[in-house]
Amino acid sequence: MHKRSTIVLTALCGFLGTIALTLYFTAPFTFMPLPPPDATIGQIFTFGKTYPTTILADVWLQQIGTILTVIFALSLVHIAGASGKLAGKLTLLASAVITSLSLAEGTFELGALQAGNNGHLEAMLTCFDLTNVFIHIFLLAPSLFIMLGFALRGTHVLPKLLITIAIILGILFQTLGVVALFDNKFLLAVIIILMIQNLWTIISSIFLLLRKVQYPLLAGGREHYQNAR
Repeated sequence: MHKRSTIVLTALCGFLGTIALTLYFTAPFTFMPLPPPDATIGQIFTFGKTYPTTILADVWLQQIGTILTVIFALSLVHIAGASGKLAGKLTLLASAVITSLSLAEGTFELGALQAGNNGHLEAMLTCFDLTNVFIHIFLLAPSLFIMLGFALRGTHVLPKLLITIAIILGILFQTLGVVALFDNKFLLAVIIILMIQNLWTIISSIFLLLRKVQYPLLAGGREHYQNAR
C-alpha cells in the first residue's frame, strides 16, 4: 500500500475508533441508563426488555471502536518503523490483551441479554455481574498508551510533546486503575483520563494527516527508507 494511503487510513481508524468508543462510554449517561451494580433480577430483566436494540448497538460500538483503536496504535508503530523495538512488540501484546478483554466483555453483555430472553434469569444475573468486573480488569491490563508512547520515542511520526503526553496518560491510567480497585471513587478520575486519551487520539490523527512525514520515521531511519524503495 502506498505510504500516504497508509497514513490516511491510520488517521481514519483513529477518528472512527474514538467516535465509536466515546459513544459506547457515554451511553450509560445518555440514551441507555444502566442498572446499578447491585440491581435485582427484576431490574436487569426489565432493562434488557427495554433496551434490546440499544444493547446490541452498544456492544457493536465497543468492538469496532476497540479494533479500530488497536489498528491505529499498531499502524503508528509500523509507520514509525518501530515494530522491531521491544516497546513495539509490547504494543502488540497490549493490543491483543485489550482486544481479548473487549470481546469477553461483549460476550457477557450479549449473554445477559440472551439469557434473559430465554428465561434463564440466574444466568442473566451472573453475566450482568461479570460485566461489572471488566471496568477493573481493563484498568489492570497493560496500558496501550504506555507501550505506544515508548515505541514512538525517538521517532518523528508525532511531535515529542504528544509522545510524552501518551506515556504520562498511560501511567496515570494504570496507577488510578490499581487505586480504583480498592476505592470506586477513583473511577471518575479514570473516566476523565480516558476522555483525555480519546482527545489525544483525535489530535494525533490530525497531526498525522497534516505533517509531511517520511516512512518509516525512526530517527536516523532515512537510510532504511531509501533502501526499502
